[in-house]
Amino acid sequence: MKSRSVALLLAAIWAIKPVWVEAQSELEFDYMMHCQGCHLPQGQGYPGRNVPAINNHLAKFLHVPGGREFLIQVPGSAQSDLNSERLAALINWMLKRFSAKQLPANFKPYTAAEVAVLRAQPLVDVNTRRAQLIKQIQALGL
Repeated sequence: MKSRSVALLLAAIWAIKPVWVEAQSELEFDYMMHCQGCHLPQGQGYPGRNVPAINNHLAKFLHVPGGREFLIQVPGSAQSDLNSERLAALINWMLKRFSAKQLPANFKPYTAAEVAVLRAQPLVDVNTRRAQLIKQIQALGL
């Protein structure tokens, strides 16, 4: 009887087709490994844990003074174990993937050198700085 139960359980498990999500690029993989845990797959954020949505919002920061720096200086970026070249590429990818419509017309992609300088100056009070920048963004009507 016990072996029959085990056999039925194993058959049921094998019948279930797992849904695997595969990264389509190295940058998507980096997002999945370093950002998605908090910002979630579609960039919707996790408000209950004070994680903001980035989908349709991320590039708005590039319209206000200090916003460009902020995207690199937040702890998730500044303290990432990605090297500065990969972090620059990831942030550029995220801007285009999640917030292309909000990119400024004169957008210049981040460079590894810029990221290295900015991440050496991480933010201490992220929530206050984010609130200040969002206020500026809202004042622009974005």
